[in-house]
Formats: sequence, C-alpha cells, structure tokens
Amino acid sequence: MTQSAHDLLTSGDGKLSLHYFSIEGVAEQVRITLSVAGIPFDDIRVPFSEWQTKKATTKYGQLPEMILPNGQLITESMAMLRLAGEADPEGKLYPADVGKRLQIEEALGLTADLSRAWRPALYIGMRPEKLGHPKSADWAKEEKDATIKKLREAFLAEELPRYMGYYADMIKEAGGNAFLLGEDLTIADIAAYQGLNYYRKGVADYVPADCLDSYPDVVAFLKRVEEQPKVAAYKASKA
Repeated sequence: MTQSAHDLLTSGDGKLSLHYFSIEGVAEQVRITLSVAGIPFDDIRVPFSEWQTKKATTKYGQLPEMILPNGQLITESMAMLRLAGEADPEGKLYPADVGKRLQIEEALGLTADLSRAWRPALYIGMRPEKLGHPKSADWAKEEKDATIKKLREAFLAEELPRYMGYYADMIKEAGGNAFLLGEDLTIADIAAYQGLNYYRKGVADYVPADCLDSYPDVVAFLKRVEEQPKVAAYKASKA
C-alpha cells in the first residue's frame, strides 16, 4: 500500500525527530518547511562539544539526520526538504503537478549553484588545505587573510551580482510581488531565503551585512518570505 508523505512523517510508534547542530545551516530550511506544513517534530540540537562522539553513530559521519516515527533514518537534507514539502496538507509547498515541480526544481538548482559558487570563498577560511593551501595552523596569518579577502571580494563583485540578476528575473516573471514562482510559498522560496539571507548576517569576513542592499527586488522577496504568516510564526517561536 502506498504511503503518503504526511503519513510517513506522522505515523508510527515514535515521533519525528531532526538532529543537527545548534545553528541554522542546512537543517533550517527543513525545520521551516516542517513547521509550515504543520508537522510536529523534535528539534534535536547537538552541541559541538559532543560532535566527535555523536559522529561515530551517524550513517555517513555528518548531520542532519532525520528519524521517522517508524524508525527509518533519512540522511540527506534535500531529501528531507522535499519530503517535508510534499507532506503539506494544502499541497502548495511541493505540489504534485509535474510542471510546477519542474519549476521548483529549477529554482532549487539555482540556489544550489549559488552555494557552489560561494564555496571556495567560504572554505578558504575554514579548510584551506582543500583548496591547495597550507592548513590554517601552518599558513602565515597575513597571507591567509589576504587570500580570504581576495576570494570573497571577487565573489561579491562577480558571482553575487550575476545570481542576484537571475533571482530578480525569476521574481519579475512570477509577478514581482509574491514568491519565486507565483502566489504560493514553496520549498524553493524557503531554500532561497535561507541561502540568500546568509549573506546579510555579517558572519563571514569581508562580506558586509548590507551586501544585498543593491538588489531591492531580492530584498523585498526575502521580506515577503519571512513575513509569510507560518514562517513568521516559526521564527517567533525560536526568538
């Protein structure tokens, strides 16, 4: 017998749980989507101090992990996002219509492409050896800082404007006053909101919190997402 996404997330002897660190990261889009879909879940925050012990118990040595009420383990955040979206009782977050899903998948791909473009500028400050540089402990601070600055300023000057243009075009094509694909909030909007809002947090050196201010259509879109009643309710619950 075919089981619906809603039943999969709500039926069983246990309760749905999502395990991740006490940060937003890749799990926040899943938390928001579950909340918008009205799916109750235990939001398990793993302290960084316990990670090395916890890591040995995970399937792939990473988080997030989701445990369904029937005990099944889900390991990939995008699989979790789509499952949570499909469980929306209103059928809007990840509609069954193939044409609408195709649009959502294209928008999700754009957000993934932006994340991929940012990755070298991010990892140069975290794991420089992955990019052919010395490990942080072995790299002269002045040279390391200069390299980080160069990569991140290049991203802001070249990649970010290009992607903001893509998002602005998508918003305008959808009417310009709602979400990426029209009047209904979808998982593509939630993923884009999380991906784009990161750059406004001021958490990355040489990436100022006002770096999106030159893109008013995108900033207005982000505001509409965070003011969507169910998203706003989730955020208020975490404040």
